Amino acid sequence: MFKKVLIVLLVLLSLTGCTLFKGDTNKITLENKYYSDGKFITVTKKDISKLNNENYILYVHNSFCAFKIPCETIFKKYMEKEKIDFLSINIDEFKKTNFYKKVKYAPSVIIVSKGDIIAYLDAESDDDLNRYQDIDEFTKWIDKYVEKKA
Repeated sequence: MFKKVLIVLLVLLSLTGCTLFKGDTNKITLENKYYSDGKFITVTKKDISKLNNENYILYVHNSFCAFKIPCETIFKKYMEKEKIDFLSINIDEFKKTNFYKKVKYAPSVIIVSKGDIIAYLDAESDDDLNRYQDIDEFTKWIDKYVEKKA
């Protein structure tokens, strides 16, 4: 009897497209062009406005850094290790984008999916401080949201 019930359940699962071991569906896959060299790609407001159908990571930066270890160094280590390019924009140019309504402070790393902010680092939040200063903490944070290329 148990075997029959188990077989029926497995058949139902397969018919509905469900699996017992499903991957994390909340993660985004970046556009292929961003799985590249691990470089910053400088963009403007105009460039950002053309990317509404893309998934990407945006680095918003100031002309100065108040952190003990420059956060750009932490981000760059991650980018080079994972071969992921980040778009890069100066805070003054960033203020002209719609994203500025949600993210007010720089430096920040913003994960964007199809024109929507999925997650971001808040330069004013003590909760994010370790993510700006520790490559392992930054990696854990970003890996919650972004698929790595195999």
